[in-house]
Amino acid sequence: MSRWMTLAFALTLAMTVINGLIFVHQLSSPVNAASAARKILDDDDFITGLTKIIRKTVRDYCSVGKKNDLDC
Repeated sequence: MSRWMTLAFALTLAMTVINGLIFVHQLSSPVNAASAARKILDDDDFITGLTKIIRKTVRDYCSVGKKNDLDC
């Protein structure tokens, strides 16, 4: 019985260490995320698509707002 408990403890300890390493790696990656965000914001197709979505959302909001006497 103690052999199984030792094995379970070793596996639990190994998983804890692996999860800790993954967590530390994730904490160190915001710089990479900022770099990726800058790249996507430089993409003309992304900006065009995002602009279309925002304009449609504002247009839909204002058309509903006019029914409720809201100023758009």
